[in-house]
Amino acid sequence: MINDAFGNSTVTLEEQGLRDGLQTLPMTIPTEQKLRWIDQLVAAGLKRLQVASFVHPRIVPQMADADELCRRLSRQKSVIYSALVINLRGVERALACGMGHLAISLSASDTHSQKNARMTLEEAQVSFREMVRIARAQGITVRGGIQCAFGCRYEGHIPPARVLDLVKHHLDTGVEELALADSTGMGNPAALQELMAQVLELAGDRPVALHLHNTENKGLANVYAALQAGVRHFDTAFGGLGGCPFIKSATGNIATEDTAHLLHQMGLATGIDIEQVAQVSLEMEAMLGAPLPGMLYRLLQEKGVKMV
Repeated sequence: MINDAFGNSTVTLEEQGLRDGLQTLPMTIPTEQKLRWIDQLVAAGLKRLQVASFVHPRIVPQMADADELCRRLSRQKSVIYSALVINLRGVERALACGMGHLAISLSASDTHSQKNARMTLEEAQVSFREMVRIARAQGITVRGGIQCAFGCRYEGHIPPARVLDLVKHHLDTGVEELALADSTGMGNPAALQELMAQVLELAGDRPVALHLHNTENKGLANVYAALQAGVRHFDTAFGGLGGCPFIKSATGNIATEDTAHLLHQMGLATGIDIEQVAQVSLEMEAMLGAPLPGMLYRLLQEKGVKMV
């Protein structure tokens, strides 16, 4: 059995469609619609959702309603609702909205760090430590993230030793979770599997998530490689939406439906109803008037199609 080979037969997917998925769209999605989609995704079985980022609305207009959205969440105790922050002002706003889980990240690429956070990598590390200190002092769970961990469109190859040093840096701050992001989709299965095995060893009993983009069509291959390395937490976005406004040619995340379907076929459990997630993707497609990058949601709209 495949699930015997992987040991733990449960894989956790964190839905990031409401944050990463929407942040580069040309149209603004109303707050009411975002709240409806969050409730639909929770009903579909998602237990972790990143719902917003607390960034300046001039830079990411889609997140201008982050404060209102987070205050109005219909929170369920069994669900983790998180938000992304990249500076101290973001932490303050998130705390004021009652967020109990924050994703605080920096980039392994100095160039990307300056474009994304207006800080050098060295400055970002100092800021990261202070953000984590403030959040944890308020009893907030922190997931420490490393962007561009597998390559950068500006700098090219990112040395694995630099990523491992940042992992150690994050762990030393006391973060409860780690997340490595293939922000550019440049990671390949062999390199990813080798690095993640080392990261998991350093992390010990702290969960490690992978945030994979499908820019070079390697997303699901990288999921399989990561599973072999021992990763059991992945970020996904309904319909494969997503992208970073500060990375050249950045495209969508691995699709929630596609990833869950692959895992289910392999005998791994996610607790997710992919048909319900696909309904959200179909609604998004109708709003945009164009197909989304994901594949499976399109099949699921065809009546009578068997998904084995």
